Amino acid sequence: MEILLSAMQSFVSQGASGASVNVLQPFQPVQSLGGNSISSSTFYSGGTLINTSSGLGVSEGPKSATDSTPTASPNPHQADARLDFFRSRMLPYFPFINLTPDMTSLYLRQNRPFLFQAIQTVTIFSTQERLTQVEELKRVLSTSALLELQSNIDLLLGVLIYLAWSTDAFLGRADLVSRLMMLAISLVYDLRLFKPSTPDVQAMMSITQGEADETSPNDQITDGFLENQRALLACFILSSNVSSHLGRQDAIRWTPQMEDALRVITLSKSCPADEVFVFQVRLQLLKQRADHVRQQDEIDCARTGTAPVAASAPRFLYLKTLRTQLHELRSSFPKHHHQIDILNTHAQYVGLYINQLGYSISRDSPALGQSGQIGDGGMLLEFQRLECLWQSVENIKSWLDEFYRIPCSKLVGQPFHFWSQMILSITLLKYLSTLKDPEWDSQAVRNIIDLTSTMDCMLQKLDLSSEELQCDDHLLKLLSKLLTRCRLWAEARWTMGSQLQDVETRPCRSADPDTTGHHHHIPDLDQIVWMQSMDLGDDQWFEDVLGIPTTSY
Repeated sequence: MEILLSAMQSFVSQGASGASVNVLQPFQPVQSLGGNSISSSTFYSGGTLINTSSGLGVSEGPKSATDSTPTASPNPHQADARLDFFRSRMLPYFPFINLTPDMTSLYLRQNRPFLFQAIQTVTIFSTQERLTQVEELKRVLSTSALLELQSNIDLLLGVLIYLAWSTDAFLGRADLVSRLMMLAISLVYDLRLFKPSTPDVQAMMSITQGEADETSPNDQITDGFLENQRALLACFILSSNVSSHLGRQDAIRWTPQMEDALRVITLSKSCPADEVFVFQVRLQLLKQRADHVRQQDEIDCARTGTAPVAASAPRFLYLKTLRTQLHELRSSFPKHHHQIDILNTHAQYVGLYINQLGYSISRDSPALGQSGQIGDGGMLLEFQRLECLWQSVENIKSWLDEFYRIPCSKLVGQPFHFWSQMILSITLLKYLSTLKDPEWDSQAVRNIIDLTSTMDCMLQKLDLSSEELQCDDHLLKLLSKLLTRCRLWAEARWTMGSQLQDVETRPCRSADPDTTGHHHHIPDLDQIVWMQSMDLGDDQWFEDVLGIPTTSY
């Protein structure tokens, strides 16, 4: 609970500090005597909210934070359309909720009000329009979690839904993503999802939080229990993705209880989409095991000042084991599954992560022996380093091939981590194409994957995918802006590099990597600063990162 309070205090203070943002405030409905909000087309009668514009009568359910929410809710038709879009065009790509067809908008309003509000928010694709809903979502969340001290599965699922399809990490609001991730983790602990609660604890939580469980024991085992376990595993995946993208917090640790949860979901077969979700968890677990190697390497470096070759050898063996496990997992993918392309892109990202960690270990380990010559261990590390780099090139090429095969209709509903993987792949391709190393052939990389033509193909794909979105400030448009600027950067650097080739080869001159576009090393995946500060809506950010004024395109 202390973690929860700390996260929410920071969350609320952040919202207060951002109050200067020019955001349209939602319509403020009339307040009833009981404090419940009533829109202009609704009147209160006998404990029931009657919507005169739609003709629907909605019984007042159990009190929750959203009962006192002054917000301009979408009309029933719009709410149903958004829910259907989310269920059919977004959730299949990260299916950690079993959102059955009988869970209508009316059902979610009554039983999962915050989850319903989160779904309505992430199905708004206009950046400016979504910002208004996000502010309202934050207000409800701070009221529920901080002021009313609620901890329930509705809040957790709503936060996870928003994080999964959030665009904040791409729009200069990484702090919000970090705070919400901390809040989700604290809710997982507060709800004791890591292990089954005893009857006494369940009774105490029902009394203190006013959420007595009305389902039968069988329902708890089949529906409620599985819902909790999926939420736990989704929190693991999201914390891992946020940790990699922002580089400012650690993912939650994998535990035996989480392994049990994954096994139960695998065996239950209660939801067809669980098959994809289980594969996604397994893939992310391999990525986290590789990340554990990096953390251990950092601990050893901090202790000794360097990473000795003797310590690097077993880590390379472990990374090879992870590669083998990844290959075996990929081999188990159903070949004709309708989400096979999504699973394959995820697998290529995990392979890329493993190989780049191998490169980092070999790069940071000393290769010289006592005589100053490269010893056997150094020769092995040099070979491992180059092998990891070339395998990274293959991972990126395979990721791009899978990306091109994904139907355009699928791209609109992809979650945050898919686009994060895309940006990371393109970023590493840029480094591999410009790496200045006597043992590395960057021209060979460009022959395999030409950066500028890759940008052209991806831009065409994004343009086709965004045709159905009736706004000009959606995420795909902003990603196209990023790729366009990256293409201009690549063109400028290739031209400049060819002009300065003679200058770079002179022994008395050294080329500036910022001028020539060459890099002498590749940063660790969680240390790419410009990704952590990304703001695709700010032209100044583009100029600071790529050095190309906005007027250049």
